[in-house]
Amino acid sequence: MIISGDQGLGKTRFLESASQYSVKAGLEVIRLKASGLSVISLRCLLDDLLDAPTLERFADRWSDWVDFYHPGDNAKGPVLLALDDVDGFGSTMWAVPAVRSVGRRLGRPLVVLMSCTHDSRDWFQTDDDSQAQQLTDSTVAVVRCRLLPLPREAIEQIAAEALGMRPSREIMDICSHAGGVPARLMPLLDGVIEAGVIQGADGAARLAPKGVLPPQAWSLALAQFTGLSSGTRQMVDVGSVLGRSFSLRTLSFALGRTELNLLPSIREARDAGVLVEDDSCVSFTDALVWHAARENVPIPVRGAILREVGRRLLITGETDAFGDEYLLRAARLGDRLAAAGLPDALMRRAKTDPVTAAELAAQALQLPLMGKEAQLGLWQIRVDGLIFSGRVVDAMECLANALEQPLEPEAVDVLRIRLPLLQVFSGNVEAAAELHRLLERSDSPHAQEWGTLLADRLSHRTRDACLEQRFGLKPASRTHPDELTGRRLLGSSQAWCDGRVQRSLDLLGEDAGASAMRICNGQIPPFLTRVTRIQYLVSLRQFADAETELRAVVADIEEHGSHGWRAATESLRALLALEQGDTETAVEAATAGLDLAERYGAGMLALLAHAVLTIASLRRMQLLSARKHTEMLGDPLSIDRSGGVTQPALWAVLMMAEANDGPRAATALAERLLSERVTPCAMLLFAPYAAPWLVRTALAAERPEFAARTVAAAQSLAEGNRNWPVLAAAADHARWLLGGDANALQLTADLHRDPWARAQLEEDLGRATEDRNIAVRHLQRAAQTYARAGASRDAARVRQSLRSQGVRRRHWKNASRPDTGWAALTDTERAVAHLVAAGMTNRQAAQQMFLSPHTVNFHLRNIYRKLEIASRVNLAAIVTTRREGVQGVSRNYWSSDQPLPLDAASGE
Repeated sequence: MIISGDQGLGKTRFLESASQYSVKAGLEVIRLKASGLSVISLRCLLDDLLDAPTLERFADRWSDWVDFYHPGDNAKGPVLLALDDVDGFGSTMWAVPAVRSVGRRLGRPLVVLMSCTHDSRDWFQTDDDSQAQQLTDSTVAVVRCRLLPLPREAIEQIAAEALGMRPSREIMDICSHAGGVPARLMPLLDGVIEAGVIQGADGAARLAPKGVLPPQAWSLALAQFTGLSSGTRQMVDVGSVLGRSFSLRTLSFALGRTELNLLPSIREARDAGVLVEDDSCVSFTDALVWHAARENVPIPVRGAILREVGRRLLITGETDAFGDEYLLRAARLGDRLAAAGLPDALMRRAKTDPVTAAELAAQALQLPLMGKEAQLGLWQIRVDGLIFSGRVVDAMECLANALEQPLEPEAVDVLRIRLPLLQVFSGNVEAAAELHRLLERSDSPHAQEWGTLLADRLSHRTRDACLEQRFGLKPASRTHPDELTGRRLLGSSQAWCDGRVQRSLDLLGEDAGASAMRICNGQIPPFLTRVTRIQYLVSLRQFADAETELRAVVADIEEHGSHGWRAATESLRALLALEQGDTETAVEAATAGLDLAERYGAGMLALLAHAVLTIASLRRMQLLSARKHTEMLGDPLSIDRSGGVTQPALWAVLMMAEANDGPRAATALAERLLSERVTPCAMLLFAPYAAPWLVRTALAAERPEFAARTVAAAQSLAEGNRNWPVLAAAADHARWLLGGDANALQLTADLHRDPWARAQLEEDLGRATEDRNIAVRHLQRAAQTYARAGASRDAARVRQSLRSQGVRRRHWKNASRPDTGWAALTDTERAVAHLVAAGMTNRQAAQQMFLSPHTVNFHLRNIYRKLEIASRVNLAAIVTTRREGVQGVSRNYWSSDQPLPLDAASGE
């Protein structure tokens, strides 16, 4: 058998396998290597084989040329003679009759395997009759076997086994340089593994972004550079330093040649299979060719090329490539000049792209070439970029690491001033005082305004002057908008608290068309401006405008990579859904906002989500959940009195006080808030139902004087903002509750834009109307509206009023339930179970559910029977266990109201 094929296809492996199988079969095996033997030497070796008394003696004598020998089990049995690397046509043709003579002398069956490298011609297609006769001897059977290159399917299978996953097209392109030869393929795959492999989104193996292929891998591609002209080879070398892909513009900077002058070299490299072109850039055909070109350039030269390109890009201000990235790469290679220019370059990038600048600064800080002054600038870029991204936890950790560095005292002060700023973002109210103390010593007016803005939104602080006067707020036409963004937000907050609604919106509206994440002096007041405006629009029931602006803000966040600020947008989405009567969506969005705030450490942004969940839980009769979220809001007097992000928190605490402790407690808390300089306008502007709710609560607490003051404040607010009819509707509703004309009130009913406010109006009309039929009609509409809005607690209160009118409405659904266990409880029984587990007596639970104590006692007995328990202690343990199980599913330990496969009515 003559095995032919290119070097590396596996001929030697073929002979080794044949020898192993023959040994197992009991044959005598001798394997010779003919590599390096001439025709004469090979003839001498075979002649000696004829003369040797035994094969064993021959193997000893020619040990330098014998790769393997194994004596057979049978002295007269078959013999396998393997000749590896028989070189040349002549050696092969001569060896055939020679080994035939060996077989005759041995007198034993002889199997001869010969491998030959050259396969460009067929040795058996010859016109030489004598040679043909030698191969047609009846005692010799000749078998020809040519090994072919591996097909692509086999290469892909081998690569998958080596890499542990399916290879990507990129890696298959690298493997193509092996030409299907296993001896070349395996070093290539070993090199890929050594360089590093990652799994792509499609599950295929890809070369790591910063992986460097070792020489044994990329050396296969060097042949493609043979024949390139010197100018083209120089272009290829410089281009390889720029990257796997590069623009012609950048390449022209590096070479000092025009783009038009580069085209002939580009075409030559393309024809040689080195480069490929697309619409925007030029790329190397594959990673192997790229590495082969790049590794041919000395490292110092690479650093110099990258530095010069980076410097020129910074000078010209090119937008399709960034010089700081080239400087960073040069600095990694040890170029000190590039490292020295890197901080200034990143500072320029931070003005337009702070997120990327922060990531590059983090990489630059790891370089050993940076001095103390350069490190200070890089730390500032890094921290400010993380703040811009909304990654408060990472920013605080980065700042702590920076303060541990041996920096100058002045540099430490520059960094330390950011710490209380971050603590304020994280929700640390006490940090506000420290922030004020530091900012008062700052020489930067912007720093003072920015810090005042944030601290004012969290701390309890006396408003001793109008902020518009205090900060010299001027019309936008006189000053650049970016310089006024923070001031406008402060002025808008003050105007809102003073009841000047249009002025407040006008100040915020100047940024309405701009990007929410536009950089403003290194910070992001535009984002807070847009967020505040959206909340004000929700309060004024401009739902369509609020939704439009919210979508725009979310798009800006996604575009700039500031994902941490999604905690605020998700909380706003929750508030918008709640006020439109979609409680389920509100709970889902608020839970997502809490999750994001916890992930990124932006505790300040979680306050709105906690407020929404408190109000939603109260409406759904989930007192335990409402208490949990109220605890996170804390004392409303320690929160920003002016409104802003935390205005809903104030109302969540008020509503919780009324539900938990009754109207007297809620009225007392409202009076306390107003006495501590929470303005009546700030309290009433939360929602159109705020004034009617306060009046109704005060009357229930037998405090008519407080109700009268509330009505006066609502009327004053409406008169000062006549272009906002929703405020007039709220004032009319509140005045009627104190003793007004019901007919006039009905004319303003259509002005209520949200279902909860409309349901309140219908409920109030139903209670005050003497005509039973009209009263029942109003109450029925109120119950239906409350139910659609997910306000089961309010619906239960209205059903109590209907019962007093002699109307009993069935409000439950038939359901197939088991006899025992939590799933056996009805909706009402589950509500009772939660209230009792919260520590309420039967009478208190009855008040919450607007039922009689006897009815609650009846439901409680059913609960004990179905759960097979005998005490409130057992019930509390079961409810607590179920709450903990829900918390484990929701990823956030405050999000137990997230819809789960439990009871749809209770939600828990």
